[in-house]
Order: sequence, then C-alpha cells, then structure tokens
Amino acid sequence: MTEPDLFRSVTEAIRDCSEAARQTAIEPNSRLFEDLSLDSLDLVAVLMRLQDAHSIELDLDAVPDFRNVSDLMTELGRQLRLKSAA
Repeated sequence: MTEPDLFRSVTEAIRDCSEAARQTAIEPNSRLFEDLSLDSLDLVAVLMRLQDAHSIELDLDAVPDFRNVSDLMTELGRQLRLKSAA
C-alpha cells in the first residue's frame, strides 16, 4: 500500500468515526486529540475500522502511543507488511 493509500485509508476511518474531524483539514502531521478533536473512544473506533477494512490486528494497547495521523499510517503500513509476509 502506498503512502497516499495509507493516508486515504486513515483519514476515511477518522472521518467515519468523528463528526468533528469531518469539518477539519487532515494532514499527516495532524494531532489526533488536539487538532482533530478525537477522544480515546474515537481512536479505538478508528483502529477497529482500520482492522475491519484491512483484515489486520492492531495492538489496542498501543493507543496511548498514537499522537498524530502519521503514527496511524506507520502502524497500518507495518501491519499490512506483516500480513503480506505471512
């Protein structure tokens, strides 16, 4: 999956899970909580949506480590690479 594809997938999941984020421009460096107004439940919903969309397992214990959109893109890309290598 290319960088633009990762970005598109993550932003779609964010917009699907947060009405506030639908009204905000999303960039790779957008902060999940401060800029996009996500709360921890929104973030878990985003992760679950990404898991369902890509048939992968994301580590929900890593939620506190996700600070911006690029963190989600990195983790999604890592999990997709692991899936394709299996």
